[in-house]
Amino acid sequence: MDPHFARLLSSQRICKCCGATFAQLLSLSCDRPDICSEDLVVQDNSAILTERGDVLTEDFCRLGDLHFLRVVLGLPIQGAGGVEFILGTWASVAPEVFDEYLSLFDVRETEAMGPKPAWLANALPLSDGAPPAGRIRPRADGQYPDLDIVETAHPLYELQSRGLEFEEVLEMLYAYGHDLPSLLYDA
Repeated sequence: MDPHFARLLSSQRICKCCGATFAQLLSLSCDRPDICSEDLVVQDNSAILTERGDVLTEDFCRLGDLHFLRVVLGLPIQGAGGVEFILGTWASVAPEVFDEYLSLFDVRETEAMGPKPAWLANALPLSDGAPPAGRIRPRADGQYPDLDIVETAHPLYELQSRGLEFEEVLEMLYAYGHDLPSLLYDA
């Protein structure tokens, strides 16, 4: 493992811009699909069942005929002993996949539905072009589904397959506005 990376993982270095420790920064999230207006207020999950029209909750989003689920895109970090850079993102799914997931969500049995096709709904650093095709893998106990990129020509497929290099982790953090000097250097 890169000694700088090992030091970051084992220290309590604080980002000056947000106050998070480096270890906490290995899990970042998008609060809504990119297509969703910032004016749409995040509601409780129950709103997806009770409200008509466009709805954004912590875990679900419906915009017209489009349906989205909150998912986890894990990018392994090379030489980090299984540590992943976790991106909480959104995936666009077919209405029937959305309805099936929703029907199993409250009883915490979403894993019973198995893998389903999806498309990444957020633009991410180190990724160019159109949102890639993927596959959601629902998990047990109400955990967010994993998103696997299946479009082999997309840069995220390669990153998910080979893992991020230390420099790419830093690029991701920088792209999300974090203060790298405060994480890398002693004050």
